[in-house]
Amino acid sequence: MANLLHRVMVQDQLIAADGVSIFDIGSNPLSVILIALRPLNDNAALTGMARYRDVCGAINRVTVLHRGASVFSMSGLDAVALNYFRHGIVPMEANPDDADNERRCVVLPILLGRFAYDPRSCLPATARGELMLELDLDIADTGYDGLRLSIETIELMGVSPSEFERKVTTSQTFAATGDNDIFLPTGNIVRGMLLFGTTTFTGATPAPSWGRINTYLDGRQVGYASTDFEVAMTICQLLGRMPPGIDDHTHRVDATAAVTTEETSRSIEVAANHGQYCYLDYDPTRNDMFAINTADATQWFIRADAETANAVRVITVEKIVVSG
Repeated sequence: MANLLHRVMVQDQLIAADGVSIFDIGSNPLSVILIALRPLNDNAALTGMARYRDVCGAINRVTVLHRGASVFSMSGLDAVALNYFRHGIVPMEANPDDADNERRCVVLPILLGRFAYDPRSCLPATARGELMLELDLDIADTGYDGLRLSIETIELMGVSPSEFERKVTTSQTFAATGDNDIFLPTGNIVRGMLLFGTTTFTGATPAPSWGRINTYLDGRQVGYASTDFEVAMTICQLLGRMPPGIDDHTHRVDATAAVTTEETSRSIEVAANHGQYCYLDYDPTRNDMFAINTADATQWFIRADAETANAVRVITVEKIVVSG
């Protein structure tokens, strides 16, 4: 029988300066890492409040290293989007208050398997020092300062997983509009791809970075023969995804004033619309029925008919089989 072990791995601490912090995160089979960010609000004006995504943007890069190899590597904002599109996670935070200098707690889950708590899909046990977490942190930005951090882990004792998921980033800047190919790593089963584009679908004549999208395996179109970025960003609704914003809009009235005045607070949203992202899902049934096996492939790439030439990112979700 498996045993659940949820514990504080890194105690709450002040992050004194921008830079990279490195933590040893244990040796037991690991399902989830919970990164708890505790900033102070720095918003004398309500419009300056940092929302959930803004606070997670304090993480310039989160990297999980398993025996020296990256099994998870992306920005905090990319991790928020991946949690939503891949795992259906609606963000939560403690004390989502908009008052200046209120301390909040924003938690960013890092899932290392297909689901949280899945004994079949999680990082296997390792020797001490073989599993490290690197966080490149920005301690103060618009809407927050005084950043504190703690890390908790969800470990599954007594399990022998058959797989875990690797989620890493490939970055590229489109040289020109029109066809651009981004070549991706081969060798594993691919369950999906999160796409980020600098320019989203907006304005009277939208020109998103990605434009029309195709995916190719050894020169053959697979899965997504063609889809437009603005359509691909909405198809998660087929899996029951609710819009990512949670609204706590309030009005304040000073009824004692000689002239009654009303102040409208800004909408407190835990996550704004992920307008710069879409997700190409190769595992909608969560059983690898439609996943792409690149084990014997020599070429695996995504093609964009780019409408604006600028920076894009692809985060691949790969199934890694645990040998032995």
